[in-house]
Amino acid sequence: MLMGVRFKADPTENQKLILSQWMGCARFVWNAKCAEHDYQTKFAKRFLPIGTYAEINQSYSQYKSKELSPWLFDCPSVILRNSTSNWYQTMQKFLKGQCGRPKRKKKGSSESIYLTRELFSFEKGSSGKWKLLIGSKKHNLGKLKQSKREELEKMTVGIDRGGVRGRCK
Repeated sequence: MLMGVRFKADPTENQKLILSQWMGCARFVWNAKCAEHDYQTKFAKRFLPIGTYAEINQSYSQYKSKELSPWLFDCPSVILRNSTSNWYQTMQKFLKGQCGRPKRKKKGSSESIYLTRELFSFEKGSSGKWKLLIGSKKHNLGKLKQSKREELEKMTVGIDRGGVRGRCK
């Protein structure tokens, strides 16, 4: 069974702007989780008894503040949750020795965003081709053009859960 789809998207200029803002919010939360863990680790080494470790969790609500980070309210909370969840999974793999420690992300050309079922849907158009709709009621991005429509048509048959990973150039 197919659990996810990866494809190259061709967004409009307005969609590029919104997607880059969403990617920036996800990067902000990821970096904040990295900084929080570094701080707690240093604090634990200095002030907590030996063998006591800082708590590792998936919470992100402490970063959403009207005074300090009002731009996070313009981003769907699903994206923030996914970013925190990805950080948590990476940290768990690090603790098991399967990969390196989660590092801060920089703004760059290889940015991506992880969208789950809450933020996208497939809709069959009047011409019989599938359309990919991105967003929620409050944060609607609209229809997103894809490069390979034939492959998308084949891939949608097996999707019932999971996520879509799209890149924005």
